[in-house]
Amino acid sequence: MSRLLTVLEQAYEAFNARDLARLRPLVHPQATWPNTLEDGSPLVGKEAVMGHFGRMFATMTPNIHVIEVIQETTDALTVDAQYAVESRAGQVWSDTRARLTYHFRDGLLAGMTFLSGL
Repeated sequence: MSRLLTVLEQAYEAFNARDLARLRPLVHPQATWPNTLEDGSPLVGKEAVMGHFGRMFATMTPNIHVIEVIQETTDALTVDAQYAVESRAGQVWSDTRARLTYHFRDGLLAGMTFLSGL
């Protein structure tokens, strides 16, 4: 789990810093990600995922605190986390707990599945 956990920790650090340059090399070229901003249809490919994060960071300030990480398989980690989301002006939009499974391919983030919350 150590390599996957390292990638996940780096991704959360970059995400919380809203640093797309640090996040980009952690995402697999063929990643599939849920579209949490628009219609919910899956985003396919690194550029689609990175564009999604860019739009997200332009409209809100998400901060995620990891509570627990569980290794599900050799290529999947489930995370319990506290998600706080504020407007760019600092207004709290939500503060909730969520459970997500992150999928990995070739040691990189390749997808995410919502299990509960959010």
